[in-house]
Amino acid sequence: MIEHSDTGDGAPTLVFIHAFGCDHSDWDAQVAYFSPRHRCIAVDLGGHGATWGRDDHARVETHGSDVVALMKSLDLPPAIVIGNSLGCRVTMDISARVPELTRAVILVDGSRLSPSTSGVHAALGADSAPEGYQDLARAMFSKMFSPGFDPEKVAEMTERATQVAPQLGVSLLADIGRHDLEEMERLLEDIRVPVLALQSTYITPDGRRHSLVHDQSSPYLDLLQEKVCDLSIEIITNCGHYPQVEYPTETNAAIDAFIARLN
Repeated sequence: MIEHSDTGDGAPTLVFIHAFGCDHSDWDAQVAYFSPRHRCIAVDLGGHGATWGRDDHARVETHGSDVVALMKSLDLPPAIVIGNSLGCRVTMDISARVPELTRAVILVDGSRLSPSTSGVHAALGADSAPEGYQDLARAMFSKMFSPGFDPEKVAEMTERATQVAPQLGVSLLADIGRHDLEEMERLLEDIRVPVLALQSTYITPDGRRHSLVHDQSSPYLDLLQEKVCDLSIEIITNCGHYPQVEYPTETNAAIDAFIARLN
């Protein structure tokens, strides 16, 4: 069973799923805010945080199965499942495959890699030696934050990302490319609950990440609008890839307003 925190009480339950190279603590500000009114489960995916990694944790679907197993073991009623980045992909997998477990879905700065950038990710498994993983992780995380964000927090999250086992790291990054090309459209079409896309960045075809501005769309948001039957979109501007960390107050407010609309 994957490691997790279990805090608070109240319905609906919120299940938080972190990004690649991260852990459950990325959601500390959300758990602190929501736990007086909601039961909050924040997981450590396989190979991240306190959860031991296995070879099959190089597949996005394995992480989905792990979270499903945890939710069933806790006998949770249908929950609001909230993911960031890799966690968005895991959330899509859960909601599409096991719809009875989800009351709603919140995708925090998700993305779909373009065919060109998916190819880059897919090549990582073959072209990136595990011994180069730490340099790769540092290069990735150096581009994930908005200019001027707390450098100590940036250093902390970057160092944490380097702790993922190297072979798992390069293989999971490669599988994200596969998942985006082969699975994402079908999963989005199969989601039958309300979805909030809480978006802060977009990725250009050359793989660069940029902050969104108000009312700006992106190929990923266009895809959501095409495929998701019940979609709301909120933009957090001047922000990097982890709005729950950089802008926790705005993130909490957007989640709170979405929950209120469900009732």
